[in-house]
Amino acid sequence: MKHLIILPLAALALAASANAQTSRTTTIEKPKGTATKTVTRDNGNLTVDATATRASDGATATRNRERTRTDTGVSGSGSQTGFNGKTKSYEYDRTRTDNGFTTTGSATDRQGRDYAYDAYGRKTETGRETGRNVTRDGQQVYNRSNSTSRVDGQIQRTSTAMRDPSFKPRKAGRRR
Repeated sequence: MKHLIILPLAALALAASANAQTSRTTTIEKPKGTATKTVTRDNGNLTVDATATRASDGATATRNRERTRTDTGVSGSGSQTGFNGKTKSYEYDRTRTDNGFTTTGSATDRQGRDYAYDAYGRKTETGRETGRNVTRDGQQVYNRSNSTSRVDGQIQRTSTAMRDPSFKPRKAGRRR
C-alpha cells in the first residue's frame, strides 16, 4: 500500500520540476574574443540571449530569440546584430486549427528588405495539403504547394513551386 502512495507522489514531484524555470549561462573565452550565451526555459517557453565581443577592436555581436507557447499554438521572434552593426529580425505566429495549422510571419534582412511569410498545412478526407508563400518588399519570391492523397489504394503526390532566382531560403536546422 505504501508503494501505491509513494509512486504517484514521486511522479508529481518530477512533473513539477520539469515545468520549473531553468536557466543556463555558458561563457567561452578565447584569444580572439569572448562569448556568452544564456538559455532560459520556463513552462515550454524559451529565451536565448547571446553576445560575442571581438578582442581585436571590442566590436560586439548579439543574438536574441524567444519562443512562447500560446493557447492556440506558438509565437516567436528574434534578432541578430553582427559585428558591423547590421541587424536582421523575424517574428511569427503558428496557430493550430481543427485539421492542421496556419503560420504567418515577417522578417527584415541585413539589407533592410522586408519579408512576409504565410503557410498552412491541413488534413483532407483523402490525404494532406501544405503550402508556403514568401514575399519580399511586396513581390512574391517563393510559392510552393504540395498535396498527397490516396485514391483507389494508390498514393498520388502533386507539387508546384515557384522561386525567384535571387531568393535562396536557408535550410531549417542549418546554422551560419
